[in-house]
Amino acid sequence: LETFDFVVANPPFSHKIWTNGLNVEEDRFARFEYGVPPSKNGDYAFLLHILKSMKSTGKAAVILPHGVLFRGNAEADIRQNLVKQGYIKGIIGLPTILFYGTGIPACIIVLDKEDAHARKGIFMVDASKGFIKDGNKNRLRSPDIHQIVDVFTKQLALARYGRMVTLAEIAENGYNLNI
Repeated sequence: LETFDFVVANPPFSHKIWTNGLNVEEDRFARFEYGVPPSKNGDYAFLLHILKSMKSTGKAAVILPHGVLFRGNAEADIRQNLVKQGYIKGIIGLPTILFYGTGIPACIIVLDKEDAHARKGIFMVDASKGFIKDGNKNRLRSPDIHQIVDVFTKQLALARYGRMVTLAEIAENGYNLNI
């Protein structure tokens, strides 16, 4: 499996046939060591593949449907394992109707393997309200993008927008990462 320093991805949301031709029990790359996603929902399959494709100091930003932050069962187990490993550095909640073909809200999950074992929290940004209507879509304006980047990069605490959420608080909430 080829590995990378940086990965940016926007995989198909909730892909229904992600296991087509794949035997997860015999996966020679061990991509599912933190859990096997539901057979009818491939969001975490893509995320786990990306995680395995990162070098030991690799970083990634993956756009996924907001549901990955709170759905239960197998996805909850995977989410808990990833949080405990410290791989999730941050989550950025995005507005609804931002992407063609879906009206559901999305998020960016920021993965970072470097010093993951020392991570004490996940920085969360609620950027769901910073947009402009553009016809039948929503669009991030330049100031919206700059605010997301500045707050996330500098990890600025900003009321009702961005803050560091401790791993203890996340555990208290059952590893639900809903912003």
